[in-house]
Amino acid sequence: MSSPKASKPKASKPSSPKSAGPKAPKILQVPTIVDALPDGLVPVQFYFADLKIDIETPWAFLPTPGRDQYLVLEWNVRGARPTDAPPILLPNPMTAADFPYRVTIPQAFMLNSAVVDIRYRVHNGTPNSPSDDSSDIVTITIDRDAPGSGALLPPAIFPVDPITEAYLNANPQVPMEIPGNYLDRKVGDQILLYFSDMDLLPTGMPTLVSLPLTSANGRIFVDVPNEVFRRFPGALWLFCFYRLRDRAGNVNPQFSQVARVRLQIDILEPIYNRPSFPQSNAHPNKYLTCSTQPPIWFGVEVFIPPSTDIRHGDLVTLRFQGYRQYPDVDPDPSIVETLIHYWDGVADAAGYAFWIRDVERLIRPLKENAGGEASYFVSRAGVDIGRSTSRFVQFDRVVPTSPAPPDPIYCWIDGNGPED
Repeated sequence: MSSPKASKPKASKPSSPKSAGPKAPKILQVPTIVDALPDGLVPVQFYFADLKIDIETPWAFLPTPGRDQYLVLEWNVRGARPTDAPPILLPNPMTAADFPYRVTIPQAFMLNSAVVDIRYRVHNGTPNSPSDDSSDIVTITIDRDAPGSGALLPPAIFPVDPITEAYLNANPQVPMEIPGNYLDRKVGDQILLYFSDMDLLPTGMPTLVSLPLTSANGRIFVDVPNEVFRRFPGALWLFCFYRLRDRAGNVNPQFSQVARVRLQIDILEPIYNRPSFPQSNAHPNKYLTCSTQPPIWFGVEVFIPPSTDIRHGDLVTLRFQGYRQYPDVDPDPSIVETLIHYWDGVADAAGYAFWIRDVERLIRPLKENAGGEASYFVSRAGVDIGRSTSRFVQFDRVVPTSPAPPDPIYCWIDGNGPED
């Protein structure tokens, strides 16, 4: 019995590939956005001039006599139709020595926040010629929206109240909490903190800038060196405002609501004579009243007596604090003034007179049986040397012929009358 023939296996057809392989590389290389950060974010400082773009690498066939080329930049805002920037006639002739070649997109393209894909095309002959090559895209981000804008920022949160010398001794870094649910919060945001002994909007540079945030949600704490709290010797309060700045450099236009904390900080023992209020000397009770000369609505003098312990070049810092009731009851946090003077050993041999001139804020609120306190501190080469004892003076602006309470008449530069 013969064995059956073995059947030949059928040859299988080769399977066709699903794709034709990797895309061919672009003839034109991706452009470089000169001022963009590595992730494509363009800082806000560059939004006010044309956007600089470098074409780093030449292509194979550059413009030659009789062969003009135009470069057209495409501006493709995601979610909108692409727009071409004005075409650029390239130099003719053009060689590899002309690269990198700098071109720009007009500043008017950057008026709004956007994520933008940018590429460029090179057209032969005319800017509308169908004969063109295009580059790969580069993506940039324009961010014109400041964090926290459009809403009132709540105050910062002090960790304890009051802040005492013992607390600062135990805590080299004081963690301030910043409410973290502000609008448009992003990774990389920074907190700009402003500390002051006066409840007034800041006008200078921030006291401290936080490290960039590493999260776009959750609680925010900023470590503040305890020496910041010791910069205000003799202050009864410390005030804190903050603003927000994002990675692009946008800063919210309004300061936060103010945070306030009581300070109980040890200061130097008094070694200097107390200051005086010379205008009060003419009053039998040493008050500052409607009859004071020169009138208190023009200014209040605080005199620093000479001392052999105050040297030429020493910094003398005057602190004035107002109280709603004489001498030191119910201090008003908005009636605080700090004035400075560098001591001149010749000109100040007989002493120095500070003048409180911001009378509407500091003097006018001191109406009846109110108090003012003056003291001063001396520092030398940045080191605190000593302080004076305090001088208290009573303010009373009730006109002597005023009707009986509850409707007294007060004196001021614009005439006698009732005040709210």
